[in-house]
Formats: sequence, structure tokens, C-alpha cells
Amino acid sequence: MSKTYIPAQLRREIAEQAHGCCEYCLQPELFSFSSHEIDHVIAEKHGGTTTADNLAFACKLCNTFKLAREDTCS
Repeated sequence: MSKTYIPAQLRREIAEQAHGCCEYCLQPELFSFSSHEIDHVIAEKHGGTTTADNLAFACKLCNTFKLAREDTCS
């Protein structure tokens, strides 16, 4: 989980670019049980930056799955 603050404007920009859908499974946030999250495509611990080109709009399930996969691969 990132400890870096992501400004509200950048969060909105990422959500708008994704058209309100998870960028991994394409699930619309409107039909999700919980709010989508902002995800670092390349994790900060691997040198990823908190910039628009390294952030994705992700549903909780995809973001959790990615985190679990990252932890087992590291």
C-alpha cells in the first residue's frame, strides 16, 4: 500500500481517463461494491513514480490481487 499522497485532482484525472472503469478488468465503478482505487502500475518500491503515466484506476479485487502477486514474486 502506498504512503504517497495522491492529490484529488490527479485522482480525478486518472478516473476520467479510465472512463470510470477498472483498467485491468474493465468493471465500471458504478457496479462495484466498493470504490475503485488509484494503483501504481510500477510499485513505488520498484522505482515507480506517482505520476499520471504510472497510475491506474483499479477495482479493489484487481488491486488486491496485484498486491498479493507482487508480494509472492519479490
